[in-house]
Amino acid sequence: MKKKKENSLLKNLILAFFFVGIILVYFNHLSNNASRKRTTSEKTDIETLVEYDMQGNYPKTPRDVVKLHCRYMKLFYSKKLEDIEIKELNSKVIGLYSSELMRINTEETIYADLKANIKDMKKEGYVYLMYTLPEISQIKTYTKDGKNMATMEVEIALDTKEQKGYMYIQYVLVKENEQWKILAWGESKLNN
Repeated sequence: MKKKKENSLLKNLILAFFFVGIILVYFNHLSNNASRKRTTSEKTDIETLVEYDMQGNYPKTPRDVVKLHCRYMKLFYSKKLEDIEIKELNSKVIGLYSSELMRINTEETIYADLKANIKDMKKEGYVYLMYTLPEISQIKTYTKDGKNMATMEVEIALDTKEQKGYMYIQYVLVKENEQWKILAWGESKLNN
């Protein structure tokens, strides 16, 4: 009788371990599937901006245009990019530029200048940390020569070999075909 109880207990233990094993394998499988899905669905900033749909998802406001431009600039100046990535991202970012700006500069010129600037920034030891956009109330809109215009200043936080610092970039936008486009940008004279 005692032997029968031991055999029964042993069978129950084996069955319990077997079911626990099956449950563990099943949950491990579910966890791996979720992890794989998460990895393939989470795109890098580079992939997101290379695939950005300028036609279907063009920014609506001057601030949104500048924010998207700053996202591209942060990638250019804070990540180690391959030449092909710089070229792909550059071909996207020029979609934010006004026709007047593109008449003055070709895509090739903009690309060459960008690569030279990236090289200079790295040589000087600058790292682009972050940008701070102005509040909506700080964006100036006006009409000039019959065109709707907007200006704003963006604060860029930089890290150098010696210290952290700030650069202020002034943006000028013009409305073309119901879209805000960047006409010019450069270091602000207001905060120097």
